[in-house]
Amino acid sequence: MIIARRIYVKGKKTHAKGETFTQDNVGEEKERFLISLDLMSLKTRKDYDALGRVGEFYFKIDGPKTFKARFPNKGVIKLQKNQTFTSKADLSLWSQFKTVRRNEEVVEHIKVIIREMDHLKKDQTVAEQDIEIKLPQQTEYLIVQDADEDIKAKIRVQATRTRY
Repeated sequence: MIIARRIYVKGKKTHAKGETFTQDNVGEEKERFLISLDLMSLKTRKDYDALGRVGEFYFKIDGPKTFKARFPNKGVIKLQKNQTFTSKADLSLWSQFKTVRRNEEVVEHIKVIIREMDHLKKDQTVAEQDIEIKLPQQTEYLIVQDADEDIKAKIRVQATRTRY
């Protein structure tokens, strides 16, 4: 029985071909941010289904250019009247990396839409809100709700500075 072992030799290059641990070419005059929207909770106070069973909700996020998303990617969040959806892990609705010049204020405009799926007719928009994210920005919690406050989504907005 032969056992092959690799021995670490000090000074020998052990990284993969083309691998570097240096910061990418953002440069000294620029900064990079990770912008993200996370779902904290979703609560409904009425029946949205025509037959009064469960409402089937999903989120559509319209960001700049091609940065659009649907959450969940497939399926829906099913809620009955007076039911709240929460999760132990943060659920990312949308995220994007953004590189900007240092000391320059940039504003991202994002539209959050809560839709209810109906199998008998077209999906209806229940609530929508435009969000402005100023870079850099502290973590912020927003409530997206309809006019009658029958559905509320608590969303965390983050714009954290990152090196990569």
